[in-house]
Amino acid sequence: MDAPVVVVGDVHLSPGHEGPAARFEAFLHALGPAVKTLVLLGDVFDYWVGRKQAADPFASRFLDALRGVAARGTKLAFVAGNRDYAFDGADGLDVEVWPDVVRTRWGTRTVVLTHGDLLCSADLRYQRMRRVLRSRAARATLAALPHAASTWLARGLRDLSEREVRRKPYASMGLDYGLAKGWLDAYGADVVVAGHVHTGVHHRLGGTPARDVLVLRDWERGGGVVVFDGTSIRLAPPV
Repeated sequence: MDAPVVVVGDVHLSPGHEGPAARFEAFLHALGPAVKTLVLLGDVFDYWVGRKQAADPFASRFLDALRGVAARGTKLAFVAGNRDYAFDGADGLDVEVWPDVVRTRWGTRTVVLTHGDLLCSADLRYQRMRRVLRSRAARATLAALPHAASTWLARGLRDLSEREVRRKPYASMGLDYGLAKGWLDAYGADVVVAGHVHTGVHHRLGGTPARDVLVLRDWERGGGVVVFDGTSIRLAPPV
């Protein structure tokens, strides 16, 4: 990818959370044409039930903002999160929908981009649910439902997920850095960029050469981005 590249995720856009929504909208409007690629690393929306949702005023507000970013010359790419895995684009929005794990090159470094939920290997209940929800049968059922019904179901699953998070041991929900190291070995990479766990940390893995895992902070707590400016890769506050 040509620099600069900005990676953002875990905004969890929802009509009930205007603070993060307003900050993200301002971030999109301020994003200048110098940014070559904006990667949306999942959970941009708190839930997504399909293209019918694009007609909702709240969703339309942010899709229009993203259309504005693309119109200014920035390439848009989307990697699914656990909340918005059904997103496959929207009419008039020039966005590439990428797979769950993407290997790319930023300058001299090879980078793996992923939402992060696949790296939470200890959360077995979630991993089982993930396989069910993303199955062909579940996706077909979601697509066949009336919009009101699919929205009701998505909100129910979101609330269930939030209750599950409150009950689970914290250690079971963290990133498996051993697994991250295995991914780096398998992909011949030296950087993982992820989100999902909301920590906003830069974790340096041992060994030579140095390898890094950068994790986005969620926008409920101010948000954050990963920036590749052509020289360095860093976590930064949204501006």
